[in-house]
Amino acid sequence: MKTKISVIIPVYNGEDDISISLESLLSQTYPDFEVIIIDDGSTDNTFKIIEDYIKKDKRFKYVHQENKGVAMARNKGLKISRGENICFLDSDDFYEKSFLEKMYNTIVNTNTDVCYCGFTIVTPRGAAKKKSLFVSGGILKEYILGTVAVHTTGWIIKKELLQRHNILFPEGVSWGEDFEFFCEVLALTNNISYVNEYLTNYRFAFKEEQLSSFTLEKCSEDYESIMRIVINKKINKNSNINRALIEYRLSALLTYRLLSAISIKVAKKDIIHCYNTHKKYVNKLTWNNGLRSFKLNFSKLKLQYHLRKISK
Repeated sequence: MKTKISVIIPVYNGEDDISISLESLLSQTYPDFEVIIIDDGSTDNTFKIIEDYIKKDKRFKYVHQENKGVAMARNKGLKISRGENICFLDSDDFYEKSFLEKMYNTIVNTNTDVCYCGFTIVTPRGAAKKKSLFVSGGILKEYILGTVAVHTTGWIIKKELLQRHNILFPEGVSWGEDFEFFCEVLALTNNISYVNEYLTNYRFAFKEEQLSSFTLEKCSEDYESIMRIVINKKINKNSNINRALIEYRLSALLTYRLLSAISIKVAKKDIIHCYNTHKKYVNKLTWNNGLRSFKLNFSKLKLQYHLRKISK
């Protein structure tokens, strides 16, 4: 039996947080949905917590797989989903009560393929809305540039669109798979609407590993992630998209990561090695993103100043 919405939740060792996500689904004002929880090989008490929700609400479905990564978990959820529309929720994030109702009503009433909303970043120190532009129509370039800021949790997508174009999360990669997925979605339709509200919540820095996970190896992962998109001709269709990916997105990721490395005093030789590896994408000034480009170019000058200091 079909349902209107499938919410796909990948989880790995989520015993500390999964109830926050699931409670936000129990409190939804729109009732016609299913929740597909893909357990990616958890070794803690994740299942025991989920089991209580399955017993109290038949809309919750549980699937266990060996640890294969978040992309494969989401793809499995897509494969078994029965909903006409797809949403995603990470196991430590949560929806506002009206998320499903407002997103579903908008995608139906506007007869669009995709609808998005804004999100709030929640940390132990407080919460702040992530500033975003809200526009309808083709938003791929704006999404790449970050002016349209949407979290993984902030979309509803017609399943028919995903099936027609065989859009899946790229498996076998450990970084950037969600960004690549949504870029492909946005590249294949301009029939896009929005809800001008901040209806999802991204929880950050509640776990020690989130605070201590910084590594300069992520510079290489950033590079590989963006380059996968650059060679994807379904996404990178013209020079404007190519410039947004290379001259802004990749350049910003590398610049800000190097500045973070300097601020937390990562070994100088590692910083210099990382910079030398990627300086082609860091050094070039860019002006294709308004005030964001001004901020990025200022950060590049700041980076050059610090690099000269640590190179002495």
